[in-house]
Amino acid sequence: MRLKVKGVYANHKTLSDGSLKTYYFMRGFGALRPGPEDEGEPFYPGSHAFMRAISVAVDAPKKARLAGTLQSVIYAYQKSTEFTKLAVRTKSDYLGHISRIESAEPIAKAGKLATYPLDAINDPSIRQHLLRWRDSLAKSSPRQADATLGVLRIILEWARDRGMIANNNATRPKKVYKADRSEKLWLPEHLDAFRAVAPPEMRLALELALWTGQRQSDLLKLEWSIYKEGRLQFRQGKRKRKVDLRAPETLRAILDAIPRPAKTILTTAKGQPWATDPRPTYFMHEWRKATVAAGLDGLHFHDLRGTTCTMLANAQCTPSEIASVLGWTVKTVNEMLDRYQAMTAFQSDSAVTKLEAMTAKPA
Repeated sequence: MRLKVKGVYANHKTLSDGSLKTYYFMRGFGALRPGPEDEGEPFYPGSHAFMRAISVAVDAPKKARLAGTLQSVIYAYQKSTEFTKLAVRTKSDYLGHISRIESAEPIAKAGKLATYPLDAINDPSIRQHLLRWRDSLAKSSPRQADATLGVLRIILEWARDRGMIANNNATRPKKVYKADRSEKLWLPEHLDAFRAVAPPEMRLALELALWTGQRQSDLLKLEWSIYKEGRLQFRQGKRKRKVDLRAPETLRAILDAIPRPAKTILTTAKGQPWATDPRPTYFMHEWRKATVAAGLDGLHFHDLRGTTCTMLANAQCTPSEIASVLGWTVKTVNEMLDRYQAMTAFQSDSAVTKLEAMTAKPA
């Protein structure tokens, strides 16, 4: 089907062999030609090859205008595997930060940050302006301000690694948001209070998180197929680490006793899998209702990971053993233990008992 495209006109020429050849031109662009992938395809107004050529011609001024700017790097990064392989929620979060980066104006009267030439992005003097812009974002949300600058750092590091720029002037900034949740452990009395009032689906989520120490996003996706002969075997979504864990007896008794109405282990009250993409808002809403009802407002689901880490340490597990359960590195385990163990007296009591045994004099 032939169409009449506004701004496109045809020029007919008779070739030396007597055949008629039609050339197409677009006002303000020039000759339209099929792309490399469309060689030999029908080329006329309305054909697929022709419309793809029109699209290229329309985008050409925009690409020319953005060439050599931060925006061109952002576009290239979003097409790279480093971005496309991200988890759905992570990708959604990144896009929100990228939107803030594109609309930022860190230097007065210099326009949007995305329009800055790469020479300006590469200049070390840009760092002070980026930090000032981050600080302005922090007035409303310090955590989001750090996250936005963090995404810019990732994009610039991706560009630096490919030789697009020589310097990453957003690297290693001191954070404006400092979260200290070292005092946010689920102590035995907290667990008992939650179990007493939470509905069955929330209690199951608590036990699964407590005895495995896994992230909420991974637990909501766990299927019954990964639980065989008392073992949980799966790959984590964030770090892609494989977890092969023998379920503790308490958890195994719970899992073996409950019905399996759905494909996933954790389900809603109606037996349906929790929606997890891009954000498990329904689960988080129900979890918060349960914690508030138990008088535990302020304790988060994620705090259960630190609780599990502390439980394993109190059971005399080595950092390597804890790392194998939680899917962390040994370095991360040591950092978490430094932060959380001071909350319980177990380790200090154990140390004093050992000291007393060593220094005790015979009667």
